[in-house]
Amino acid sequence: MSVKPKTWKKMEQAAANYPQWVAAISGKLGEETDQGFVLQQPGVQVFEKKAKTPEEKNSSETT
Repeated sequence: MSVKPKTWKKMEQAAANYPQWVAAISGKLGEETDQGFVLQQPGVQVFEKKAKTPEEKNSSETT
């Protein structure tokens, strides 16, 4: 996968500023290639992944 420099910079900033982070990739599936497929109209969003508190972990285990 390759991304535009602006998108790469956002991911570098997330890595520097957040202890944990995730990126969500979106787009339309394009034509098939030898290595996979082309993603048309791609988009990448970067989010901080917040750690659950012990209280949140316990409540999710009981449901």
